[in-house]
Amino acid sequence: MDIGTLSRKFSEAGAKFGDLRIGIIGDFAVDAYWMLDDGAGELSVETGRRAYAVARQRYSLGGAGNVMSNLAALGVGRLEAIGVRGDDLFGGVLVSLLADIGVDTGGLIVQREGWDTHVWAKPHVEGEELRRLDFGFFNRVSGETRDNLLDCLAGRLSRLDALIVNQQLPLPLLKNEMIGRINELASRFKDKLFVVDSREDIDSCRGMVRKVDQASLLRAHRELESVDQDAEEFSLEDVRAAAEEFFARRAHPVVITRGRRGCLVFDSGEIAEIPAVFVLGPVDPVGAGDTMLAALTTCLAAGMEVGDAALTGNYAAAVTVGKLRQTGTASCGEIADRIAEARLVYRPDLAEDERGARNLEGSRIEIVDDSFTRGQATHVIFDHDGTISTLRQAWEPIMERVMLEAVFGGKLAEVPLAEYERVRGRVEEFIDQSTGVQTIVQMQGLAGLVAEFGYVPAADRLDAAGYKAGYVKVLLEMVNDRLERLEAGELVAEDFMVKGALEMLETLRRRGATLYLASGTDREDVVREAERMGYAELFNGGIHGSVGDISKFSKRKLIAELIENYDLEGAQLLTFGDGPVEIAETVRHGGVAVGVASDEVRRWGVNPSKRNRLIKAGAHLVIGDYTQHGKLLAYLGGDSG
Repeated sequence: MDIGTLSRKFSEAGAKFGDLRIGIIGDFAVDAYWMLDDGAGELSVETGRRAYAVARQRYSLGGAGNVMSNLAALGVGRLEAIGVRGDDLFGGVLVSLLADIGVDTGGLIVQREGWDTHVWAKPHVEGEELRRLDFGFFNRVSGETRDNLLDCLAGRLSRLDALIVNQQLPLPLLKNEMIGRINELASRFKDKLFVVDSREDIDSCRGMVRKVDQASLLRAHRELESVDQDAEEFSLEDVRAAAEEFFARRAHPVVITRGRRGCLVFDSGEIAEIPAVFVLGPVDPVGAGDTMLAALTTCLAAGMEVGDAALTGNYAAAVTVGKLRQTGTASCGEIADRIAEARLVYRPDLAEDERGARNLEGSRIEIVDDSFTRGQATHVIFDHDGTISTLRQAWEPIMERVMLEAVFGGKLAEVPLAEYERVRGRVEEFIDQSTGVQTIVQMQGLAGLVAEFGYVPAADRLDAAGYKAGYVKVLLEMVNDRLERLEAGELVAEDFMVKGALEMLETLRRRGATLYLASGTDREDVVREAERMGYAELFNGGIHGSVGDISKFSKRKLIAELIENYDLEGAQLLTFGDGPVEIAETVRHGGVAVGVASDEVRRWGVNPSKRNRLIKAGAHLVIGDYTQHGKLLAYLGGDSG
């Protein structure tokens, strides 16, 4: 989908959120955080052991309550909680927490016997979470409570626009007869939106939009478990097969969430892959499903189509996962910003498994997405490093070394191996994720890492410009050495080019295309290197690079300006790049993107790591070099293939 269209649709839907009335029936709970001091407690006379002293305690909404927190963050006008609580201390805490965010708690039925308010109690000592204490896992709803609860629900439905049916516990409130009665209400109140999210009994709900995670679906319909129990990842083929079987018995839409792989939407006999949203940096997935459910339901209630609502839910979840060490929420403003800024993650299954690759016949050109219009490209953007030039090959290990030295300060040789590996892993991940952005942006990330790990005193830390100066100094020593060998005649320019790149550029110029060179490297260095390599004059659209101020230049800004200044439409813009930034921005604006998954050491063939991230960024085609540029240009020009 065009991102501008989604932004407009979300803005229109968001304007209605304040008028919506949404209720939740399900497993309301409290998250309790107890920060314990192991040394301050007194010695127990009864046990002879030292007691833990509670230094701090904090409580927040859990289970269906966290979904409610997300609805409140979205600005939903009226919220109603329908469920059961115990006649206990935590029942009062639950009611108070819900009331604090404006929820009507009149639908929380008190069961005095056989029911403890659900609590997940998480004691911590010295920052480490101990074994969790779970309250309410032996609850049994009484017949009287069940009848009162269902009568309460029936009485409240008439004033609601939507109802979320939410199961979150191993022994959920809503089972068997309760689900049957809710199905009857869904049939009776056909003008209301019902959305169900449950882990058990996933086949039992009728007349409702269904959100289900892939693990629950495959356990129920294929008796499959993930090979990686922690990641709970399954093949797209298995998920689609189970989803088709599941959807065949339903008339309402089904949304299957796949974590970092996005989700699948089944509606009106059609299936759509909804991409995940790329998040730079560390993530905390706790609560992301609740955020997605809240955004999905609210957008549907405001009139959005299910595919658009699911994608918006993914953007909302991307906001939440970036909020570390908390069960976060996402506001409309945060979601709108994420839609405007973040890139999507396309075709992760294909990206991570090259066995599904499909090449243009008789070539090594991989066709990832052939849905674009061919034969229209008039303006062509090339990234520089890794796309044309290999002068900066090995910049990643240089940046890694500079970043590690910056994070550890003078303690790099002293830190324990485990800590070194932990920080190194974060640095490697950051470099991989930020490939293609301006160097100054990467250095802003480095400044954040230095502050996060805290090895360097605040007074001794540099700003992004300071870290960039140190990195560029080391990098240019390598680049200048290579240029000197070029000037001395020891090497030729082609030794530092991706194979076939020069012929590709010359062919495009002969055909009348306007060429642009765009890099995240400082512009003066890009110009200097392009001139020394002998292809600067081929870029009749100019050479563009960082000027130290991202408000004045970025690849996103360049692409947007080209589209506006030349009134370009879709496939008139063609981009070649080995980094996800230029690929993602081209796709975002409706252009055609060719991922150059170059092996910068050999200068020909495909680098699997680059292929992975370029496909995820949205590349329509993937090449390793330009040795088959004739076939590539023929295909892009509209020849059959």
